[in-house]
Amino acid sequence: MNQSNHKPRYFLLAGSASRSAAPALLDRAHAFVREITKKVLEAGDGFVVYTAAEPVNESNQPLIFDWTILREIDACHPGESALPRVVIVLAERHRRDSMNAEQRALIAKLSHRGLARVDVIPDEVVTGGNVGDAQAAHAVGMIALGGGKGVSDRAYKMMKLGLPIYPMDLKIGANSEDGEGALGLHRRFMSAPLSFLSHTGARAVSKTPALSLDEPVLPVAEIAAGVVAILEGELVAEAYAAPTDVLVLTALPIELSAARIAFGVDEETPAAKTDIGQNHWRAQLQTTKGNLATCTIATFGSAGNVDAAATTATLLMEFRPKLVIMIGIAAGLRKKTALGDVVISDRVVAYEGAALVAGGLTEARPETYRPAFGIQQDVSNYLALARSVTERLTQAWKKQGLQYPETSKAGDVATEVMPKAATIASGEKLFRDPEKFRQLRELHGKVEVAEMEAVGIFAACTQHGVPSLVIRGISDFGDTKKDNSFHELASRAAAIVAADMVAFGLGS
Repeated sequence: MNQSNHKPRYFLLAGSASRSAAPALLDRAHAFVREITKKVLEAGDGFVVYTAAEPVNESNQPLIFDWTILREIDACHPGESALPRVVIVLAERHRRDSMNAEQRALIAKLSHRGLARVDVIPDEVVTGGNVGDAQAAHAVGMIALGGGKGVSDRAYKMMKLGLPIYPMDLKIGANSEDGEGALGLHRRFMSAPLSFLSHTGARAVSKTPALSLDEPVLPVAEIAAGVVAILEGELVAEAYAAPTDVLVLTALPIELSAARIAFGVDEETPAAKTDIGQNHWRAQLQTTKGNLATCTIATFGSAGNVDAAATTATLLMEFRPKLVIMIGIAAGLRKKTALGDVVISDRVVAYEGAALVAGGLTEARPETYRPAFGIQQDVSNYLALARSVTERLTQAWKKQGLQYPETSKAGDVATEVMPKAATIASGEKLFRDPEKFRQLRELHGKVEVAEMEAVGIFAACTQHGVPSLVIRGISDFGDTKKDNSFHELASRAAAIVAADMVAFGLGS
């Protein structure tokens, strides 16, 4: 499952080979390692390795695979990288005494280019168990290839963490000649696949015969691609099974599209459906706390507070999120906002409430909703970090190929991506009359934005005791110049802020 703020996920390829392994099988093992490294890198992910000496057989073939991975990463990424593609676990005494100059230089080059992050284990506590713990702490999944007790130990650690493991069937023995390693795991996998892939094990078993390395029927590159697909399928299934942290709601198709882009859901990703047929998509964002926030994205399919309230209430019972965020477009008051501005609700004014009193008069009776105190605190802190927020949002705009036009016939255009807090008026009216829009300020003097779903969302969330927030991009000024020209930009801008807030602004 892709992440909009995608940070590489690190896979552990654990294994080794016996000195007596057939040279052809050992060549095939290293070819597989190189191919699977390419496939993982192509997906934007990486590996966690342990580096020490590199034992070889009489034909000078390496008997471990960590250095093969590092050399392939070096070859595939000759330039610099903004994010590490490999975590190198090592002990200083091994770096100093066991590695040769070429190996030390490779680690230094990868680190200098931003491709590697080095995790040093203190010399006095270097044990096989501690090395395995360090690797498992970084990994999201494991591939087992050959090896003995060390591979079995790492698999056990990964199982305890509930992480996926895929064992290969290649008969290459173990460098230490101390157990069955991947072969033993492979037999267990074929009889008890859910112990290794808790969500997709049954499906994976049916694909496994075609992915044999010991008796291959496919090219090695296709076998590697199949293994990566199995692990990715398990991680996606796990994400869909995870509890929802944030429910992200939209009303219009263009808003749904923006949400999917910002939260990293590919266009070809099909919707999942609830029992009543409600489409939804899952995404996970890496947060500043180091955990993944699971987000469920859904849409009402039309504008209006009635549909918003009903759908929100249904989804609250279905997914039980910790937070609801509504994103989309809204009208902004001219001179108070600019086209493309993004606003975050500090309060929502429900302006439709009224009493028809004697004399033909209408007495306004608005309701006001505020975000929960904790969410108010998060928003305040997020907006206070303007420099870092602006830098991240600017990068996200560049990544999506967005930029503000210099001018618009409709009025002023925003010049900066930084959002602001604003009071939002919500009702059932689509404004094309600036005077009617301005009259909303008679109900609350801070109203700057008008839209049609926030009240329904806040009302439903209040009843269920779930915090909520509305993030809107200004697409028009609620007057006669209202058109669709800013709908996409405003939707995308709001969605980018929402994703950034989930990753960096909640609970900080």
